[in-house]
Amino acid sequence: MKQQLNIIRSELFFGLEKPLRFLHITDTHITRGDPSGRRRREEVFNQLYENCAEDYFLQAIAYAKENGMPVLHTGDMIDFLSERNFDFLDEHFANIDYMYAAGNHDFCHWVGRAKEDYAYKWENIKKIAPHIRSNLYFDSRIIGGVNFVTLDNSYYLISEGQTEMLRAEVAKGYPVLLAMHVPLYTETLAKIIMAKNNPCAYLTGAPEELLAVYPEDRRLQQTPDEATRRAVDYICNEPLIKAVVTGHTHLNFEEDIGGKYQYTTNGTYEGDVREFLIR
Repeated sequence: MKQQLNIIRSELFFGLEKPLRFLHITDTHITRGDPSGRRRREEVFNQLYENCAEDYFLQAIAYAKENGMPVLHTGDMIDFLSERNFDFLDEHFANIDYMYAAGNHDFCHWVGRAKEDYAYKWENIKKIAPHIRSNLYFDSRIIGGVNFVTLDNSYYLISEGQTEMLRAEVAKGYPVLLAMHVPLYTETLAKIIMAKNNPCAYLTGAPEELLAVYPEDRRLQQTPDEATRRAVDYICNEPLIKAVVTGHTHLNFEEDIGGKYQYTTNGTYEGDVREFLIR
């Protein structure tokens, strides 16, 4: 039996002259690849019925088109690099109005099979970039008086360059909606994630006392550098950054961070999307 898309609705108040709507999609995890080598991943992300991840995504983009809404996708559109996944992108993602913030799966052949460092990312970004219209490092677009800014923090770091570019966008004077794959650390969100028997919180900017209980590989992976700490502080304290929209955690959650809300939306492979109304 076909499952129907679950649309979560959230409202933001930016003081716009005319209301603006957009659809947040994240963590689609399309798994078109060699079945003999990727069967486990296909089972994980198509667990409700055959090809559910693809079907939910197609429902989501159809809904966005029918309602004249741009799409904001915060990463992991594909689960791994493959020509068949690229074909899916070219067929179904090319003809919609979207903005994109990269996720860690967008850069990998298969998560856990190689050391995912920046050298690995910069080699593989050349493979995914031709299939995504957004600049995967940093991008921005003003729609209806809102500056939508996307940046890549998929490896838990935000560079000094990205922060300087973000400052330049803020200087334009528009309210900023910041979108990225990995949520910023909060104590509440970390507790929720780790309560599900996860070995770590999978968040950007985790404090040292929490990192100390991570397995060593996760601690090394997720320890913020000084540039990331400064970026997190700036994002949380800059009043023109009005909201942060993220994915990665495969759960629905929203929380006040420094006088603005951070939203994370569950993976579309499970049928959830979030429709935002900004006033």
